Amino acid sequence: MFRLFSNKSRDTDKEQDSSSNSRRTIKYDPSLILALKNDHHELINIYHRIWSEGYEQQNYRKLSELLGVFKSTFQAHLIKENVSFYVYLEQSLAEDRHTLQIVKDFRTDMNDIANAVVQFCKRYSRDNLTREDLVRFKGEYEKIGEALTRRVSLEEKELYTLYNPN
Repeated sequence: MFRLFSNKSRDTDKEQDSSSNSRRTIKYDPSLILALKNDHHELINIYHRIWSEGYEQQNYRKLSELLGVFKSTFQAHLIKENVSFYVYLEQSLAEDRHTLQIVKDFRTDMNDIANAVVQFCKRYSRDNLTREDLVRFKGEYEKIGEALTRRVSLEEKELYTLYNPN
């Protein structure tokens, strides 16, 4: 009798494991790419506002506020991209080692950019910026813009084309 319950318990555990695995698999979302592109447009808009409404107007409170909005919007985008997009691609491209490695390289590159963006936002998110801070801000702002422009273009023209239903 104990064996009967024991085997039944194991079978139930196996069923739960397989159903847990299927729940962990990221499903294709037909609206994901549009949502990610909309995030890009929003980030670019905020990025330009940082310059025009904050830096150029010498409104450092607004600059700080916009940097905070940019940072949180950027991080939300990264979470969506990492959890829904990259995991899906890694699962669907598991048999294509070459393309999978390219996707992983894109992901690593994005994490490097993300670290730079977050540090930039933290560094300048304060009201009392010195002249030296403002000089450094301008140069770093331009470098961040170049990296983001290049990245958005690559993602939308190359990487997002890999996202297809299996």
